[in-house]
Amino acid sequence: MEITGVSATKISNESWGEFVEFPLVTIMSRYDEYRNVDGENPQARRKWMGPVGDVVVEVETDAGITGVGVANWGTGAIATVVEETLSKIVTGEDPTRRELLWEQMYRATLPFGRKGVAVMAISAVDQALWDIAGKDAGKPVYELLGGPTKDEIPAYASNLHPVDMEKLEREAVQYAEAGFDAMKLRFLHGPEDGRSGMKKNEEIVATVRDAVGDDIDVAGDAYMGWSVKYAKKMTQRLAKYDMAWVEEPVIADDISGYAEVREAAPMPISGGEHEFTRWGHEDLLEAGAVDILQPDVGRVGGITEMQKVADMAEVHDVPVIPHAGTNPTLHAIAGHTNMPMAEYFPTPEWFQERQAAQESTYADAIFENPPSPEDGSIPLPDEPGVSTQLNRESLEHFAVE
Repeated sequence: MEITGVSATKISNESWGEFVEFPLVTIMSRYDEYRNVDGENPQARRKWMGPVGDVVVEVETDAGITGVGVANWGTGAIATVVEETLSKIVTGEDPTRRELLWEQMYRATLPFGRKGVAVMAISAVDQALWDIAGKDAGKPVYELLGGPTKDEIPAYASNLHPVDMEKLEREAVQYAEAGFDAMKLRFLHGPEDGRSGMKKNEEIVATVRDAVGDDIDVAGDAYMGWSVKYAKKMTQRLAKYDMAWVEEPVIADDISGYAEVREAAPMPISGGEHEFTRWGHEDLLEAGAVDILQPDVGRVGGITEMQKVADMAEVHDVPVIPHAGTNPTLHAIAGHTNMPMAEYFPTPEWFQERQAAQESTYADAIFENPPSPEDGSIPLPDEPGVSTQLNRESLEHFAVE
């Protein structure tokens, strides 16, 4: 079998619907024009994320098999790297030689890569190569990774944006009633909001904890929007709520800051969503910076690299709970003993009602078969490959030049 062509389709961030407009603290929240604390600046995140949301990569072969990979939350530059560099590396090659092709793609982009766009492009191509392998074998990818390590994949409900406290409480109860044993909220404030912001952050956690009781794990995401000093104070303030973890408290490159926060925090600290390759995650592990690693299959280097990171983390007794429960991610989780659960983005009822009234779309629009939990767990995918089926009509509708 031989690769005959590679294409990349840029998807408008409008395919995310209004999800991206929800209020939360982010890495850009220190700048007023990029903040959406009160919901009155809904375009704040779109402004700095740019017009492109996802990049869909398709790798074609002379056997009539096409593999699909996706770089989520990306940039149009990913498509440029795929089409102008990576396509030249892999076209004409055997798609089953994934290890060799990964190393060649990584080395070819090293002068302008190592992290960021180049590795995200490699991630999407790598997913597509695994998709080809699974389709060729007529098996789900996790069967090629050594077989399933679990009968189903436990998931945590990851939404809980603090639109208002009443909706937040209702949403948390909804997830608990749906069978989720864990859920993750978003913090709203950072250092620029002072003590009043800390009080509001605590109110968010208290609202969710009171709504679901003590038997549900509650985590919180700061999306790199805190400083080390602020994170140390905030985590101490939240100690009484028995949180499952606090995620990305500081900017991704501040590994020593992560370690300092972890040393002081009364709950586990997680990170790695915005880290790249085995080398980047090794830095986090060696520094003792996190209790939980959260690589993204669309950033870490694809399924090939995700498995290596999980192996390495297991040596350090650090579990891997990947960011974003995409179909390729589910295969990686199913095929490894050190990935205990998946992240799942449910749509709360109040938001579904808003969508219906405005006839708006949502991020899953370009996929035919997004993951669907049952009683808090996701059944193992059973389609050959990575289980990503594209909705061609939506793909064309949301494609941008």
